[in-house]
Amino acid sequence: MASETYEVGGVQATVADLLETYGLGVLFAANVFGAGSVYILADTGANFAFALLWVLPLAFLIDIALHDMSARLAVSREPLTDYIVDYLPGVSGRALIVAMAAMSALWSISNYAIAGAALAWLVPGLDNVLIGILLASGVGVALVQLRVYERIEGAIAAMVIAVFASYGLLLVGLDIPIGDVAAGLVPALTSDIGYLTAVIALLGTTVYWPNFFIQSSMGPTKEWTDVNSYRRDNAAGIMTTLTIGAFVMIVSAVTLTEGAMTLTGPGEPLAESLGQGALYVFLIAALLASFSSATGTLFGAGYMVPQALGHHTVFGDARFRATVVGLIVLSALAAFWLLANTGLTPVRMAIIMPAINGLIALPVTVLGLIGAVNRYGDVSRKENVAFALVALVLLVGSALTAESLATTLAGWL
Repeated sequence: MASETYEVGGVQATVADLLETYGLGVLFAANVFGAGSVYILADTGANFAFALLWVLPLAFLIDIALHDMSARLAVSREPLTDYIVDYLPGVSGRALIVAMAAMSALWSISNYAIAGAALAWLVPGLDNVLIGILLASGVGVALVQLRVYERIEGAIAAMVIAVFASYGLLLVGLDIPIGDVAAGLVPALTSDIGYLTAVIALLGTTVYWPNFFIQSSMGPTKEWTDVNSYRRDNAAGIMTTLTIGAFVMIVSAVTLTEGAMTLTGPGEPLAESLGQGALYVFLIAALLASFSSATGTLFGAGYMVPQALGHHTVFGDARFRATVVGLIVLSALAAFWLLANTGLTPVRMAIIMPAINGLIALPVTVLGLIGAVNRYGDVSRKENVAFALVALVLLVGSALTAESLATTLAGWL
């Protein structure tokens, strides 16, 4: 019995150590790999084959640079929100932060819409997306209010990552055209509206700007004083999500046909290889990914809004919870309205909402990070050149894709 206790204790200690070392990366991975990522990656693979694979390594480099900046702010105990509010004149800084927090709810709108659709598909007799959205958002509110969400997010992320990592196993049995994959890693831009929309959607869903506000505010919670601890954590999370993203895109390119993405579309390769039961597993994973990302994304707003109003806040306190719960409710109501009054479907929302964030909020966040890290840290000239290149890529990307995104959105509305 004593040896059994020792073994259990050893496992518990190992798990606790892993969560302490990589828990923030798990949180960020869960935020990134939500409904938007799944459907954007599958849709991109189906409609553009391997042509947009080059966006994923670009997203990795951008993510690493931005997380490095937000990690420095975390070590310095200087939240990004505080810098933006102090830098911009009058109430403009507060207004900008509140507007960006509201924009982050676009992800929650799409994620809760997908969660509702998945529940309607999975639960016999439900067959009502609106009721599914109500159930999913209600669970989100309950977990935030009970302050147990952060305890289960690691388990949710592990399950979701395990299911979607199975796409990597499918690669073994598929005839992958290596030359086409290699060609897809060469950057290229065209004037095609769908192509440009897919580029900004991929960047918007993989370079997840709320994570930078979360990380810059996590210093008191993590109690890390060495930026290398954050770098190790970030690199593990980013590499995991983008590797799985490449699996999904490549499998979709080989197995799916061109056309509009459906709710079950990304899971069809799993079903064909493993049987129809795999489709249920996929939708359960999509449901959990949507739920996890919808709620976790709003953690950024949970810091941003109180900070913009001049309050010091920590993860899970009353102001944090009130902000997150308020935005969950608004997200559910907005999802109801959009489904009832526009041509947007849950899958279309999952594709377009990250693109809007990538077009507007991501470049603003990057500029804020560069200014903040230069004010509060010792940044070398080489580092500033690298940061400036990241900002330039995103600003040029926004300028090139704005018209195509607007055209796509207008067509769907």
